[in-house]
Amino acid sequence: MFENSNDIQLLSVPRDPRRYLVLIRAGSKRRPSFFSEIPQRERQYDLAVNYYATPHPDDILRNEAEIVFAGGRSKMHGAKRFFEATGLHNIYEGVLFLDDDIEILFNPDAFFAICDEYSLDLAQPALTPDCIDAMGLTREHPGLKLRTTNWVEVMAPSFRRAFLKEMLHSFDLSISGWGLDLYWGHHLADRWTAGIVDEFLMRHTQVSNHETGAFYSYLRSIGVDPYEEMKLILTMIDTNPYIARPIRFVYRTYSFRA
Repeated sequence: MFENSNDIQLLSVPRDPRRYLVLIRAGSKRRPSFFSEIPQRERQYDLAVNYYATPHPDDILRNEAEIVFAGGRSKMHGAKRFFEATGLHNIYEGVLFLDDDIEILFNPDAFFAICDEYSLDLAQPALTPDCIDAMGLTREHPGLKLRTTNWVEVMAPSFRRAFLKEMLHSFDLSISGWGLDLYWGHHLADRWTAGIVDEFLMRHTQVSNHETGAFYSYLRSIGVDPYEEMKLILTMIDTNPYIARPIRFVYRTYSFRA
């Protein structure tokens, strides 16, 4: 049951969903966040875990998360199958998608609140400076509260409901995930707003290894070439290269009183 597959198996779904959702694609290893402790009940987000391998015996979310499902071929592919099966993308006001090697250093409620405050239809927390394989655009910029951009990385994207409904069709265009963020960025156009939020940080705890890493070995085993998937999406949007860039800066403010 707990394995990569084209279909999913729903194990638990909430009767009364909260406002937001944090959805984690998880395997058998310990996670840096949402593993041994369940967040307080007084929160505005549900937790969902999509297992692609048998859960670790100490993984509290196996039995405590509001949503548990198995299967899917990868993070966004499994998410698409889940939302198509449940229709919950029509209910949640925002969804944050996480890999299981992401350590979040903030309260998700506060992150969702700032996305709402600045009308960020697509967003991500900034990465800590010690993430050695992070792009400069996604690292924390001290002094900034956030930056609007034309691109958000597929590692940990957050969608507000309307943009999620608009982009859900795309989630299985790339099993590797490569190129999906380019597709989303292209379709922002003048209608939607994306941003990288420097006020809230996350840490990527594992360095990606495209040769020997478990995920890339899995992709090779099913005949998926990430470069070819990205190339196909660039052809679909008729843009090559896609230039990711910041657009507007929102600075932190400081108060001095006497």
